[in-house]
Amino acid sequence: MKKAQKVKPKEYKEIKYTEPQLIAFFDSVGKLPIQPLADKATFLADSIFENFTQPMNKIVSSADFVSLKNCIRNGMINTSTAKKIFGEIKFDSTCNAKTLFDSVKKGNVYLEYLPFDGHRNKFDEFGILLGDAAHCDSSMLYFFKGNKIIARQSGYSRYNDNIQYFKNVDGESIIYRRFEFTRGSGIWWFNSFFYKYDGDRIIPVLNELKNSNLLQPSPWGTRELWLESIIQTTNPLVIKVVYHQQFPDTTDYDHYVTDTKPGPMIANDSTVIRYTWNAKTKKLEAQLEKAKINRPQILSYYLVDNEMLFISAYHQRIKTIMLNKNRKKSVLHYLNIVKNQQNELSER
Repeated sequence: MKKAQKVKPKEYKEIKYTEPQLIAFFDSVGKLPIQPLADKATFLADSIFENFTQPMNKIVSSADFVSLKNCIRNGMINTSTAKKIFGEIKFDSTCNAKTLFDSVKKGNVYLEYLPFDGHRNKFDEFGILLGDAAHCDSSMLYFFKGNKIIARQSGYSRYNDNIQYFKNVDGESIIYRRFEFTRGSGIWWFNSFFYKYDGDRIIPVLNELKNSNLLQPSPWGTRELWLESIIQTTNPLVIKVVYHQQFPDTTDYDHYVTDTKPGPMIANDSTVIRYTWNAKTKKLEAQLEKAKINRPQILSYYLVDNEMLFISAYHQRIKTIMLNKNRKKSVLHYLNIVKNQQNELSER
């Protein structure tokens, strides 16, 4: 039998394209249909958002519901009672170790009551969080409609304000949560996931960028960007968005990462976005007609491979930047990087 030979990975050498070649590439991207590029950029976030909730259909008996209310008052639940009410649960020592939270006795699990209807004693639309969310990565959030468990989600989060709610125009509760896609030094990306009570179901109604950041110089991207969404009111939902994007100011291809400086600003603004409830689609819909930013431009702040979308979404703005001779160099440098990246992708 012949010994299998190791396949040497293909090496890619960066090509320095001419200005006419880069301009031709830039114009060709500007002519591409933008929706497929937008769909590609949002695929990961939308997939997680749509599948984050696990439907349940479990009636809690009257006796167990009384036990649950007692546990709510105590802020903890023993594992045998938890299994009886919620079904099989898998918690390790980080979820019930007394050293993490002094108020929880050994053999018990932290329990938090979240009344989504604004009334602590109504027990209509409410959540139960099992396990200390900041330390227990198997923490679970259970959604109740009366004495019926209708859904569950992962409860783990390092943020104390992770689970919040408001009343929709139809009177049912909307819960919104922060979801962390990535976090590091000079880089992070969070979305706000909005879910709504729909009778005996929890349905996804809005997935919106909460905060993204990519500082330069960085090995993770070719633009400096920042976007932050701040909720101003909830009924109706109104969100203020503050954002900027900037090219690095360098034409030194060999020292791109180490020698970058602030360059031409692509966008630097803020805007207010209002949302309306569409009873037919059962979605919260952004009213972007009067906003200063459109959906493809918002998606260009996602920390995914979306350079083609960015070029398309900001095509006219980039074209204006290139009217300035000095700024044009930064744009051509950026386009050279993206064109090389596209060549590498096409050869894989």
